[in-house]
Amino acid sequence: MRNLILWTLVHVFSAGSSFGQTSCDADLNGDFVVNLHDLLSILTHFGDSCQILEPSYTTIIVSEIHYNPHSSQGNDSNWEFLELFNPNDFAVPLAGWQLDNAIEHSFEESDLIGVHGFLVIARNRDTLADFVPSETPIIQWGNNEGLNNSGETVTLLDPQNDVVATVSYEDNDGWVTAPDGQGPSLELMDINLPNAEVASWAASFSFGGTPGSSNSMWGLSENE
Repeated sequence: MRNLILWTLVHVFSAGSSFGQTSCDADLNGDFVVNLHDLLSILTHFGDSCQILEPSYTTIIVSEIHYNPHSSQGNDSNWEFLELFNPNDFAVPLAGWQLDNAIEHSFEESDLIGVHGFLVIARNRDTLADFVPSETPIIQWGNNEGLNNSGETVTLLDPQNDVVATVSYEDNDGWVTAPDGQGPSLELMDINLPNAEVASWAASFSFGGTPGSSNSMWGLSENE
């Protein structure tokens, strides 16, 4: 039966289509006739799957941690935040992704981090909303959770529970101390630096950090 169908199509197309069209989408070779050449182009893909594959991601980065705001900024419960950055050339849906260890949070179906974009996870979304750019999504983690002022581990997991990014920050042992209550946030100095290494991090030049915006340190490190 399959051979009969192909034989019929070959004979019809070899003669060329005599039917007028308002659209010539089937004229694959652009000769203004839907003919055998167009059919053969299609047949080379006979049996191919038309499933649309999701792009693979390279990584999502933990780009900023504000774990101990200065008392003049306000309470930790209002101003703590984490910032994620997407260095990929495509948006990354975060359904099935999770934060673990320091903060436990499961992202929802609607959560998305755009192309070269940021996402802010805040302890108090309403407080930070006026300081985050309108194009940057901001979501809130659990009410009973907070970031430890002396340090702990922030871990980002993908839907397969593989570790995508992890940062074990501290307020000593080589880590800059200014983010521990003196005003700045803890910023990744460059998106190309290893996310987990202490030398990749510095104190923000901005009081309260740069939630949802390019880090104040970016462009100043040796690794650009």
